[in-house]
Amino acid sequence: MDKLKTIRWQHVIFIMLIAVLAIGTDGCKSTGKLSKKERKTQIATAKKQLQSIVDGTTTLTLDEQDRLISDITNKNYKDPDLNQLLLQASQKLKQTYADQAKMNIQKIDAARAALLDLILNKDNKSADQLERELNAIKAQNLKDPEIDELIGRLEKKIKDMRSFNSGASLPVKTQLENAFTTIANSARSGNLTQADATIKSTLQFFSSDDVPVLIIISREGSIVDYDKPTTISRYLNFLRDQKSSKNDIDAMQLDANGKIKELDLIKK
Repeated sequence: MDKLKTIRWQHVIFIMLIAVLAIGTDGCKSTGKLSKKERKTQIATAKKQLQSIVDGTTTLTLDEQDRLISDITNKNYKDPDLNQLLLQASQKLKQTYADQAKMNIQKIDAARAALLDLILNKDNKSADQLERELNAIKAQNLKDPEIDELIGRLEKKIKDMRSFNSGASLPVKTQLENAFTTIANSARSGNLTQADATIKSTLQFFSSDDVPVLIIISREGSIVDYDKPTTISRYLNFLRDQKSSKNDIDAMQLDANGKIKELDLIKK
């Protein structure tokens, strides 16, 4: 019995020692302590990953690069070479973000200019042509409120162009010259209601009722003589009062919203 008791306690003590060792091992792992070999391996891997960011050869997205740099920084390996790579990688990522933002601004500016030209449709493109160019701009997915608003305007224009006998299918220059003629003819026939309605709808093409209108009397090379300046509101009312339209459109200047901010006319 004494021998049995001694053997039993030896087993119990042995099992307890194993349990203590197991708990101790788990405890070391939970605190994040690494062996020299593990630490060296992780530092080497981190250096390789950071170097690829610095060299611009990484396949990680910008968000993934940001997370990687943060993770390595938080582990605080206290390795001078690694810390230097961390600094370089952070600067590289910052510059990449800045370059991306600059490129996006350039794309937005180019898209804005293109959309304004398409809305004005000086080249008299068909609805299908406008839609193809619109789809190319939409495919860039620029996520800019102003671009979205211009896209909406162009989509409406294309829809109107496809409507039966829609005047919106004509270039703005043609629409304005037709409006000038309509105002004069309506007034000459005594239909002042129609003339006033056309004046009101025509003003919507302009940024304000006071947009300057310059009328070219003569032009020889770079020398241009103008009549007395007026405004678009006064000019349209002048057409109604005179009951005739004697000028064509020579040039237009647009504002950032695609509205006409200056109009040059020339005598027919």
